[in-house]
Amino acid sequence: MNVIGERIKGLRVENGYTQKQVADYLKMDQSYLSKIEKGQRNLSDVAFDRLCLLYNCSGDYLLGKSDDYASSKLAFRSDEQPDLFAIAKMNQVMNHLKVLRQLEGDIDD
Repeated sequence: MNVIGERIKGLRVENGYTQKQVADYLKMDQSYLSKIEKGQRNLSDVAFDRLCLLYNCSGDYLLGKSDDYASSKLAFRSDEQPDLFAIAKMNQVMNHLKVLRQLEGDIDD
């Protein structure tokens, strides 16, 4: 069973990205990403981490160990190609802010 490949493809389709866009973001050939989605190739640790940032999901979700996933609520103009590098960075910033808010709540208690 190819849980990682299925999750990666599902997230890509759900977010409306092409294989080419995601492959460019991961700095790999589109055919290699296609093979990862089909379970014919392995995902590197760096690519795994980058996908978690892009889709704002946990590693456990990609591995199929958890079904907890809530898609990001980022909106872009429809006439422009999304910048996946910017999306991943915004997700990273939002996650840092979430942690800071949690820490702030712990301090106030």
